Amino acid sequence: KGDVHDIGKNIVGVVLSCNNYKVIDLGVMVPCNTILQKAVDEGADLIGLSGLITPSLDEMVYVAKEMERRDFSLPLLIGGATTSRQHTAVKIAPEYSQSTVHVLDASRVVDVVSSLLSPSAQDEFNAENSRAQAEIRETYASRSTKPLLTFKESRANRLRFDWTTAELPVPSFNGTRVIDDVPLDDLVPYIDWTFFFSAWELKGRFPQILDHPKYGSAARELYGHAQVLLGRIVDERLIKARGVYGFWPADADEESIAVYTDTDRTRELARFPML
Repeated sequence: KGDVHDIGKNIVGVVLSCNNYKVIDLGVMVPCNTILQKAVDEGADLIGLSGLITPSLDEMVYVAKEMERRDFSLPLLIGGATTSRQHTAVKIAPEYSQSTVHVLDASRVVDVVSSLLSPSAQDEFNAENSRAQAEIRETYASRSTKPLLTFKESRANRLRFDWTTAELPVPSFNGTRVIDDVPLDDLVPYIDWTFFFSAWELKGRFPQILDHPKYGSAARELYGHAQVLLGRIVDERLIKARGVYGFWPADADEESIAVYTDTDRTRELARFPML
């Protein structure tokens, strides 16, 4: 409940599944009661919440409160673009007496989950997580309060441009275009292997990681396996690459961006609120 996306959550699910963890994905806009009941029914080892939009943060606090009220003991993982270590420590963790852990991105989730579920590592991990969150809360509580402008003053203080003198490039078309069946060979050179190694808990930039004194041997072996699989994907055309791109006229309207179907801006296609 609260979130309408599942892109980041899907990546987390894939990474965990590839490391032999069973992931039960409940989808998006899921009510708290459904999440908690499913955890009970399945005998889950932990619960993860993902958030891309701000309302999800409030829902995460509510879930933490409900887990506490229902005497849950499972670790609660928090992740997603709108989340942060500070918000987790200040707003979510105090509502739940068990472990509440902010996971920075999908590449870190395996390390976090393995630490939480390892009898030999969980106590030290939980203690360090609690210590770090207490420090964040202390820093947050002692921060100096800066005077803020009113909403009206902020609007008046916005950056202004003289668009009448701007020479803007004009696209050759409006709307969308589809790039169909892109040759996979054309895309391979653009793969950023750094994230691949990070997902396997091999920290370092590619290609330097291949010569890393600690991770180099494992990185080279993993890279070799990946090249074999990638070669098979390309040769056998196991996946089809397609792309969509588009151009639309747009205007700023206070804090929103209005997108139009035509260059005369007579019909509004969509509006993106930026607050």
